[in-house]
Amino acid sequence: MIAQDVLKQLAEDLKQFARTETIFGKPTEIQGNTVIPVCKMSIGYGGGGGEGEGTEKKGGKGAGAGAGGGVRLEPAALIIAREGEISVVGIQAKRGKLETLLEMLPQTIEKVVKAKGKKEKETEE
Repeated sequence: MIAQDVLKQLAEDLKQFARTETIFGKPTEIQGNTVIPVCKMSIGYGGGGGEGEGTEKKGGKGAGAGAGGGVRLEPAALIIAREGEISVVGIQAKRGKLETLLEMLPQTIEKVVKAKGKKEKETEE
Protein backbone atom coordinates (compact mmCIF):
# COMPACT_ATOMS: atom_id res chain seq x y z
CA MET A 1 0.00 0.00 0.00
CA ILE A 2 3.03 2.30 0.16
CA ALA A 3 2.98 2.80 -3.64
CA GLN A 4 -0.65 3.99 -3.51
CA ASP A 5 0.23 6.58 -0.87
CA VAL A 6 3.18 7.84 -2.90
CA LEU A 7 1.08 8.13 -6.08
CA LYS A 8 -1.73 9.86 -4.22
CA GLN A 9 0.68 12.45 -2.82
CA LEU A 10 2.29 12.96 -6.24
CA ALA A 11 -1.12 13.52 -7.85
CA GLU A 12 -2.00 16.06 -5.17
CA ASP A 13 1.27 17.90 -5.74
CA LEU A 14 0.74 18.01 -9.51
CA LYS A 15 -2.78 19.38 -9.02
CA GLN A 16 -1.18 22.50 -7.56
CA PHE A 17 0.27 23.26 -11.01
CA ALA A 18 -3.00 22.66 -12.88
CA ARG A 19 -4.68 25.91 -11.92
CA THR A 20 -6.24 28.60 -14.05
CA GLU A 21 -3.39 30.97 -13.12
CA THR A 22 -0.91 28.57 -14.70
CA ILE A 23 -2.77 28.30 -18.02
CA PHE A 24 -3.79 31.94 -18.31
CA GLY A 25 -0.99 34.38 -17.50
CA LYS A 26 -1.31 37.75 -15.84
CA PRO A 27 -3.00 40.36 -18.07
CA THR A 28 -0.53 42.99 -19.28
CA GLU A 29 -1.26 46.43 -20.71
CA ILE A 30 0.67 47.18 -23.92
CA GLN A 31 -0.04 50.47 -25.72
CA GLY A 32 -3.64 50.54 -24.50
CA ASN A 33 -4.25 46.87 -25.33
CA THR A 34 -4.69 44.12 -22.77
CA VAL A 35 -2.69 41.00 -23.58
CA ILE A 36 -3.22 37.68 -21.77
CA PRO A 37 -0.78 34.85 -22.48
CA VAL A 38 -2.24 31.33 -22.70
CA CYS A 39 -0.17 28.16 -22.18
CA LYS A 40 -0.68 24.54 -23.08
CA MET A 41 -0.01 22.23 -20.15
CA SER A 42 0.87 18.55 -20.16
CA ILE A 43 1.08 16.57 -16.94
CA GLY A 44 2.27 13.01 -16.55
CA TYR A 45 3.02 10.80 -13.60
CA GLY A 46 3.48 7.19 -12.75
CA GLY A 47 4.89 4.91 -10.15
CA GLY A 48 5.24 1.44 -8.86
CA GLY A 49 5.93 -0.61 -5.83
CA GLY A 50 7.16 -3.97 -4.75
CA GLU A 51 7.18 -6.51 -1.98
CA GLY A 52 9.40 -9.40 -1.19
CA GLU A 53 9.73 -12.33 1.12
CA GLY A 54 13.22 -13.65 0.64
CA THR A 55 14.74 -16.19 2.96
CA GLU A 56 16.09 -15.88 6.45
CA LYS A 57 19.63 -16.10 5.08
CA LYS A 58 19.03 -13.16 2.76
CA GLY A 59 17.39 -10.82 5.22
CA GLY A 60 13.73 -11.74 5.04
CA LYS A 61 11.02 -9.29 4.06
CA GLY A 62 11.22 -6.16 1.92
CA ALA A 63 9.17 -3.37 0.43
CA GLY A 64 9.64 -0.60 -2.10
CA ALA A 65 7.87 2.21 -3.89
CA GLY A 66 8.76 4.87 -6.40
CA ALA A 67 7.03 7.62 -8.29
CA GLY A 68 7.86 10.34 -10.74
CA GLY A 69 6.07 13.08 -12.53
CA GLY A 70 6.50 16.06 -14.76
CA VAL A 71 4.78 19.18 -15.96
CA ARG A 72 5.37 20.79 -19.34
CA LEU A 73 4.21 24.28 -20.24
CA GLU A 74 4.47 25.78 -23.69
CA PRO A 75 3.10 29.00 -25.15
CA ALA A 76 -0.15 28.42 -27.05
CA ALA A 77 -1.82 31.77 -27.75
CA LEU A 78 -2.31 35.40 -26.81
CA ILE A 79 -5.72 36.86 -26.01
CA ILE A 80 -5.76 40.50 -27.05
CA ALA A 81 -8.44 42.95 -25.94
CA ARG A 82 -8.38 46.08 -28.08
CA GLU A 83 -11.01 48.81 -28.13
CA GLY A 84 -13.76 46.49 -26.87
CA GLU A 85 -12.91 43.67 -29.27
CA ILE A 86 -11.21 40.43 -28.33
CA SER A 87 -9.00 38.37 -30.62
CA VAL A 88 -6.98 35.23 -30.11
CA VAL A 89 -3.61 34.87 -31.80
CA GLY A 90 -2.12 31.38 -31.88
CA ILE A 91 1.53 30.84 -31.15
CA GLN A 92 3.25 27.90 -32.74
CA ALA A 93 6.16 26.86 -30.56
CA LYS A 94 9.36 26.10 -32.43
CA ARG A 95 9.89 22.38 -32.50
CA GLY A 96 13.26 20.77 -32.08
CA LYS A 97 14.78 18.33 -34.54
CA LEU A 98 14.21 15.36 -32.24
CA GLU A 99 10.52 16.19 -31.82
CA THR A 100 10.11 16.50 -35.59
CA LEU A 101 11.92 13.20 -36.12
CA LEU A 102 9.77 11.39 -33.56
CA GLU A 103 6.63 12.76 -35.17
CA MET A 104 7.72 11.38 -38.56
CA LEU A 105 8.74 7.96 -37.20
CA PRO A 106 5.35 6.14 -37.53
CA GLN A 107 4.96 7.23 -41.17
CA THR A 108 8.52 6.17 -41.97
CA ILE A 109 8.03 2.74 -40.41
CA GLU A 110 4.79 2.28 -42.35
CA LYS A 111 6.56 3.11 -45.63
CA VAL A 112 9.38 0.67 -44.88
CA VAL A 113 6.91 -2.13 -44.06
CA LYS A 114 4.96 -1.48 -47.29
CA ALA A 115 8.17 -1.44 -49.36
CA LYS A 116 9.31 -4.69 -47.77
CA GLY A 117 5.92 -6.28 -48.50
CA LYS A 118 6.14 -5.21 -52.17
CA LYS A 119 9.66 -6.59 -52.48
CA GLU A 120 8.63 -9.94 -50.96
CA LYS A 121 5.63 -10.12 -53.31
CA GLU A 122 7.85 -9.47 -56.34
CA THR A 123 10.29 -12.16 -55.19
CA GLU A 124 7.46 -14.73 -54.92
CA GLU A 125 6.32 -14.09 -58.51
